[in-house]
Amino acid sequence: MKSVKFYDSTNTVKLVPESFEDLYLLAMVVSKDNYVSSKSYRRFKASETDKGEQKEVFVRLVVEKTELDRGAGRLRIIGKIVSGHPEEYIQVNSYHTLTVGPLDEIEIEKPEGWGDFIIRRIRQAVLDSKRPRLGVIAVDDEKATLAYIRGYGIDLSGELFSHLSKRMKEKDFEAQREKYFKDIIDSVKRMDVELVIIAGPGFTKDDIRKYVEYKGIETGKRLVYVPVGDAERSGIREAVRSHEVSKMLETEHVRREFELLDALFRGMRSGSALLGVEKIREHLNDYKIEMILVNDSKLNTEEIKKILNDADRHGVAIEIFNSEDEAGKQLESFGGIAGMYK
Repeated sequence: MKSVKFYDSTNTVKLVPESFEDLYLLAMVVSKDNYVSSKSYRRFKASETDKGEQKEVFVRLVVEKTELDRGAGRLRIIGKIVSGHPEEYIQVNSYHTLTVGPLDEIEIEKPEGWGDFIIRRIRQAVLDSKRPRLGVIAVDDEKATLAYIRGYGIDLSGELFSHLSKRMKEKDFEAQREKYFKDIIDSVKRMDVELVIIAGPGFTKDDIRKYVEYKGIETGKRLVYVPVGDAERSGIREAVRSHEVSKMLETEHVRREFELLDALFRGMRSGSALLGVEKIREHLNDYKIEMILVNDSKLNTEEIKKILNDADRHGVAIEIFNSEDEAGKQLESFGGIAGMYK
């Protein structure tokens, strides 16, 4: 999340989601009878026989419901238009759907007030977007480009140059090449992440892998090697979008879900698990619930939103499952929501 501004006088927050995780948060935050404003498109017809054309508008809705579309990576906010501009394309009191995706600015007004716990979650989302998720080093035989991947995108952090030349004597060339590899590995060790992608065209990335394995070097990081077209920013972007990296990150998320599911099963055996909405709502106020697991398919219901908001206010950890994954399907068999006692 970024570009967050709070207007206390009107109980309004203006923000920009950067990821689908941020849209999850918005799905929890936006409630019925809130006011939401954003850019959108309306079909304008000059006459009844006119097919019409899409016109860009700025619309303010009073919210009736929200729908989180994981497949499309979008949050749909449905309600009646209360105002907007240009006025000739706006029909007050007509229904409209705002489709919000990453990098779409949105303004949310809560007439009843926000509550400190919601503001804390939004501020935490802003901090999370600044933390590095993984490191990437794009290399070839001339240079290495270093970067962090954060919630808001690619953050270039430096460059290393090999200073290699074909005019060098073979001994000097190998010594300089080894120095280049050491500089890259030292950079890997200094990166404040658990996972580093080493990407590049040609054989340099493969030679680095052989060098690390031959020397038995411990970097303290998990290294993944990916082929890309160049050692520039475009190569870093290509690496992050590669099938290998996407699949690996997805696997990590699935692994985390199954670890939490195993913890839930242990809780069921020991009697410290709560299954379903009624049990969680009944025990939420005793301040003993440590964590709630919930499927993303449940986030659009007002009942679940209220439970999660109350849980957040009590300091309960909330983990959101992908309902289409195997772990999510198993959680669905328990009502799509479960809790664990301390």
